[in-house]
Amino acid sequence: MTGMSRSTRTRLRGAELEEAILRAAESCFARFGIAKTTMDDVARAAEVARATVYRYFPDREALVLASVRRRARLNIEPARAHIAKFDTFAEKLVEGICHNVRRGRRDPMVDRLVSPEEMALASSLLGDTGIAVELTHALWAPILVAARESGELRADVEPLELSEWISHLEIMFIGQFGRDEASFARFRAMIEKFLVPAVVAAP
Repeated sequence: MTGMSRSTRTRLRGAELEEAILRAAESCFARFGIAKTTMDDVARAAEVARATVYRYFPDREALVLASVRRRARLNIEPARAHIAKFDTFAEKLVEGICHNVRRGRRDPMVDRLVSPEEMALASSLLGDTGIAVELTHALWAPILVAARESGELRADVEPLELSEWISHLEIMFIGQFGRDEASFARFRAMIEKFLVPAVVAAP
């Protein structure tokens, strides 16, 4: 752990040590790639024994999931504040998804995880564990419930199912669409044309 003395490292316990190991893992993901990072790499980067790493994280996949969860939860309140700027549910839906895709592309860990090189691992981790839907729903649940109560969300659309759909869209667009503004404009247009009419109640 760069800039931290050995005596300081030995005093770290609990959540502090877990966070330090997680940051070391993220540095390894950036250096070696997620799929190629080993627990030995993480232990060396954190300057702790491998057994210490295993005490907090049973395997590399647990490290990846912890990183994704931590980064996503840090985004929840800023994302909700951004979404709250818009008046209608349709606007909130479009602008919220676009905001999350832009943020995901700026986040090195998220961008790396959904890259073509890591897609097999991402599909396994995010899909099989359900973490993508869990974190998407943590952000969107109060917004979707409010839209249902106001009559803006179609009555036959379940908020959890819509959160799952949103999570798939965001992962796909972060990883597969081009980085230029023209590609992003296409993405926005597709949400407005296909997603909004499917879930927003008719006036």
